[in-house]
Amino acid sequence: MQTQGPSQPQGPSRRALFRGQFLTKPVAVIGDECLAEAGIFCRSCGDVCPVSAIHFRPRIGLPPQAVINEAACTGCGECIGACPGATIALGAARGGDIA
Repeated sequence: MQTQGPSQPQGPSRRALFRGQFLTKPVAVIGDECLAEAGIFCRSCGDVCPVSAIHFRPRIGLPPQAVINEAACTGCGECIGACPGATIALGAARGGDIA
């Protein structure tokens, strides 16, 4: 008698990991130390994004908050080098727009 394995995939194969293929594409993730959270106006990440995946949500009394559209983000990393506060990193998609 043969037993059936789980119907859901358990993750990427070793070959896929070796080739850099992941279950989700990496996207830019903005950390809590973003200059806008400290009350400093900055749009450096949005200015360099080649696909305009970063937009800025207006806030009353504070500089606009950077928000990443995960569907549009290609994970190129241009925003990482442009961030003067070094608060952007590549990470797993969370689903939707993220701040």
